[in-house]
Amino acid sequence: MSWRRKVFALVSIFFVIPTNAELTSNELKMFEDLATYVKSLEWKLNKVEKKLANVENELEGQKEINRKLENELDAQRMILDSLRTNNDKLKQSVDIMEKQNESMEHFLKQITRFGDVEVNENMTKKNVRKNIQQRAGDQNTMRVARQEREQVAFSAYLNRDLSNLGPGHTIQYGATVLNEGNAFNVNTGIFTVPVSGVYLFSFACEDQHNHRIYADILVDGTRKSLVLEGPAQAHSMGTNVVILRLTKGQAVWVAIDAGGHDELLQNSATTFSGAFLYY
Repeated sequence: MSWRRKVFALVSIFFVIPTNAELTSNELKMFEDLATYVKSLEWKLNKVEKKLANVENELEGQKEINRKLENELDAQRMILDSLRTNNDKLKQSVDIMEKQNESMEHFLKQITRFGDVEVNENMTKKNVRKNIQQRAGDQNTMRVARQEREQVAFSAYLNRDLSNLGPGHTIQYGATVLNEGNAFNVNTGIFTVPVSGVYLFSFACEDQHNHRIYADILVDGTRKSLVLEGPAQAHSMGTNVVILRLTKGQAVWVAIDAGGHDELLQNSATTFSGAFLYY
């Protein structure tokens, strides 16, 4: 008899037999068997529950292992990304070295071709290197000299009042705050172009009386720009800026224009500045 039938029979007896009725020996035996079977089922159920608990613990442990593996995998991915980045940088360094090597080979071919360094079978690598370094030193000297030529800038100001100004009068400023390259003559007020290229010039005129003054910036006597100052009851000032392409040896200065002039030009704010920009 299966345990389902035993349980059904026990329940049937429980509902059929009166509570004060005495049980037969067969019925008692059935109850005892059923109680023993229920205990067996309880024992099996406990065993199954323990196994289930063990499985759940193993599952949690496996989840923890999986989390650790995922963390390790992320770390490995980061290392791989770092290696890829370093590999790209290494490739760039190799490309730069190859270009430098090509430049050196080209340089060697050029100096050998034009006889700057005489190379023969009896020369050692040390001698070749020495000649190359000497050549490089000469080029560096030329580069420094070129940079020195490019350092051209000046800023002059009028250090006294000027009066009785007539047409064409060159403004002789008399003082500078900067004169790199020494291309500006502080006494004559003339800037002589030391190297061909593009230059920027600014000039300003100031007066505190009721006067009117026109001033020109001239290149070899040809007007390139104009500034107007006054008249006014108080201080008045005129300024202008011009950019010019000039040739070495040309002269640049500021002079009173014939179109409008008066008798006084004041100091300090009357300025003339210029700077080399590029070739």
